Amino acid sequence: MSLDPALSGRDAPPDDGPFAAYLAGQLTAQKGFSPGVVVPELEAVRDACDYLLIRADGLQFSALCIVDCEADATRTFGLSMEQTRAAIDACRGYAGRMGFSRMPVHLHVIEVRDRAVDADTRQRLSAYKRRTLFSKSTVNAWALDTGHAGVWSNAPAPMRWGLGRWFKGLLSRPRQAASADADGRRLPAVKPGWPWLSFVIAALLVAVYGLQIVFAVAPGGRILGFDTQTLFALGGLNPAAVFDNGEWYRLATAVVLHGGLLHLLFNLIALLLAGFSAERLMGSAWFAATFALGGAAGAALSLYLGPPRMVAVGASGAIMALLAAGLICSFRLVDNAERLQIQMRLMFMLIPSLIPGATHHDIGGATDYAAHFGGALAGAAIGVLLRGLWRRHAATPPGQPLAALVAGAALLVLAGSAIAVADNYPRYAEVVQYIPAEAIPNQWSDISAAQARDLVAAYPDDPRGHYTLGRRLLIDGRYVEAERAFRDALAAYRAHADDFLDAFEPEMRVFIALSLALQGQAVEARREAAPLCAQFDNGDIHQALAATDLCKPADQL
Repeated sequence: MSLDPALSGRDAPPDDGPFAAYLAGQLTAQKGFSPGVVVPELEAVRDACDYLLIRADGLQFSALCIVDCEADATRTFGLSMEQTRAAIDACRGYAGRMGFSRMPVHLHVIEVRDRAVDADTRQRLSAYKRRTLFSKSTVNAWALDTGHAGVWSNAPAPMRWGLGRWFKGLLSRPRQAASADADGRRLPAVKPGWPWLSFVIAALLVAVYGLQIVFAVAPGGRILGFDTQTLFALGGLNPAAVFDNGEWYRLATAVVLHGGLLHLLFNLIALLLAGFSAERLMGSAWFAATFALGGAAGAALSLYLGPPRMVAVGASGAIMALLAAGLICSFRLVDNAERLQIQMRLMFMLIPSLIPGATHHDIGGATDYAAHFGGALAGAAIGVLLRGLWRRHAATPPGQPLAALVAGAALLVLAGSAIAVADNYPRYAEVVQYIPAEAIPNQWSDISAAQARDLVAAYPDDPRGHYTLGRRLLIDGRYVEAERAFRDALAAYRAHADDFLDAFEPEMRVFIALSLALQGQAVEARREAAPLCAQFDNGDIHQALAATDLCKPADQL
C-alpha cells in the first residue's frame, strides 16, 4: 500500500486563528505529521474533521482527526465507533514490520472546545477505543478545553502522560510560531560518523577472549567455552575472593571476560547496536565513561547479591548501561521515524535482558541478572543527567573532557588489574587432582601402608591421601612416619583449603599431637595440643585430647 502525498488546501493549517488550526500547525511542525497526505481508506474520516493529519514513514502509521467545536457548541465528531474502527482497520497495510510483527496503526479523534468536558461528552467519546489490549489498530479520543486549559482522554496512561502533557502545554502557554525545535532542545538526527570506539571496545573483548583460549587451565581450554577454574584464574568475579582475599581487581577484569563464544557474540552484537545509536548521540567520551561506570555498577551489584562461590564474567552490565543511556538520550531527537527506529532497536536488546528467562546466551552458567540491572540503573542515571545538562543546539552533551578523564582512569584501573591477574594466575591456574570418593577406604584397616603410599603418590596434592597413610602407620605402630604423614596432610590442606571443610586442620593437629605423645615426646605433644585445648572444650576433638591427657597440666599427671 502507498500513500498519495498530494496537498489539500482545506487541510493545510494556518499560522493563526482558532486553536484547532494552531494545534494542527504545531503537530505538523513538532510531531512529524503532515496535513497533505491522501489516504483513500480515511476519506470518511476526513469528511468528519476540520484537519486530518497523517504520520506515515514506512514503519509507523498514525492519523489525527481534529474537530473544531469552539465556534459551534453543537458540533461533534460525526462517525460512529464502528465506522471509525473499520476505517483505521483498512489502514493496517501502511504500517511497517519490526521483526516478524507488523506495527500497530493509530487514529486519534480530537475535539477542541472552549468549555469544560461534561459527563455526556466523556461518555460519548469513551466509546472510541481499541477492541482489546493487543489490537493492531487502535482508536482513542481526546477533548481539549481551551477555556480552562483542560485535557481529557481515554488513551492509555503512558500516552495521556506524554501526548496529554504536550497538549496541556500548548493550551497553557502563549502561542508561538510553529517550529520542529521550538525550544532549541531537539536534534534533527544523530550526529553523522562512524562509531569507532564501539569497534575498539569490541576488538578489545575479542583480544581478551583470545587470551582466555591461550591461558585456559587444562582441560578447560576450549574455544566454545571455559571451565570455572579458568575464569576464576583469569579474574572472574568471586565474592569470597574479593571479600576474604581483598582481590578487588576482579570488579574490573570480570567485565572483559566471557564464559563462552555465544556469550561473547551476543555481547558484541548488543555493543555494536548500542554504538550506532548511543555513541553518535552521546559522543565517544561519554560512551566510554558510561561503559566503564556501567560495568563497575553491574559488577558491584552482582558482588553484593551473588552467592559466595559464584564466578561471574561478561560485559553485559556495561552494555546494559549503554543501551539504557542511549534510550534516554534518544528523546533528545525530534519525534520522527529515525527516533522510533533507534528506540525500538535499543529496547529490543535492553528489555529482554532484564527479564529472567527471556535470554539464554551464557555458556555453562546462569545469566547474571544482578549485573544487568546494576548496569541498566547506572546507564539510566547517566542518561537522565546528560539530558538535564544538554545545552541548546549542542550536538553532544557537555562534559566531554570529564567523561574522557573517567574513561582514562578506568583504562588505568583495568591495566593495573591485569597485572594483578598475572601475579595470581600461577597459583589459581594450578591443576589439582583429588582422590575419587570410591578410592578412600571406609576403615583404615582395609588398606595397607603400601597401598596408602601409592594413593599419596598418585594424588600428592590431596591431604586425604596423606591422612590415610598417617592413620595406617599409627595402626602399624610407626609413629615417627605417622607424624610426618599428618604434617604433610596439614600442608596439603593449607595449600587447597577452599576445597575442604574447616574441621580438617584441627583434626590433623590432634593426630600430630597423638603421634608425638606415642613417641614419648610429651612436652612437644602438649605444646602442639595447647591451642586445641583452649579452642575445643567439648565434642570429638576434646574427647580425643582428654583420652590421652594432652590437655592436663604437667603437675596433674
